[in-house]
Amino acid sequence: MLSLAGDYKPKHLYTWAPITTLQRLHLGGAEMKHLYTLLVLAVFTAGIGIGSLIGLNLPATDAINFETQTVSSRGLSFSPVKLADSEPAVKAPLRAIAQEPDYGGPVERDSPSDWIAENQIQMGPDGVNVRFNNPQWAILADTNSMDPVFDAGSHLIQMVPASKEQIHQGDIVSYNSPMGFTIVHRVNEIGTDEEGWYAILKGDNNPTADPWKVRWDMVTRVTVAIIY
Repeated sequence: MLSLAGDYKPKHLYTWAPITTLQRLHLGGAEMKHLYTLLVLAVFTAGIGIGSLIGLNLPATDAINFETQTVSSRGLSFSPVKLADSEPAVKAPLRAIAQEPDYGGPVERDSPSDWIAENQIQMGPDGVNVRFNNPQWAILADTNSMDPVFDAGSHLIQMVPASKEQIHQGDIVSYNSPMGFTIVHRVNEIGTDEEGWYAILKGDNNPTADPWKVRWDMVTRVTVAIIY
């Protein structure tokens, strides 16, 4: 660095001389402040350039965790750059949970009673003959209420019960509903009240039972065979 110095000359000429070591030591506070400011700016500029080069050379998939960088009037302090692991974390293997086996087996449920005796069924090379009085044929609508026992493509063979004592829980019964059409559902409950005998029926595939008590005079037929 050079500094302007020397005595005034009549011919408006100036003499240039280098600053000696002793003169450098006696520079004023303003000059030292300027030098210190330039040094800080130089270091800051160099840091930005190095950081840019590091960013350009890093793969796009690498995650970077930069810690806080602080700038003060006394200089710069940089914390080290940490690159996150590029390999995915290894998941723990799935483990089977031991469960106690259920040895209870199937639970008994209400099933249709025996309406056709064995001696009423005759089988031969030319076909099957089932004999009982007053057989009835049921035509089904596709309501899905009795799935999977039967559906619209099934064929029900029914008979007219002689008395209410013949009907048991589990029987599949046709009855005239208060809504004006015939319903074929299973008997879930049989009881008596102040009006006499009644049955509660429910479709096997329905979430709830039919919303009324079925009286004996509403019952029309009982299913004795299902042909698929």
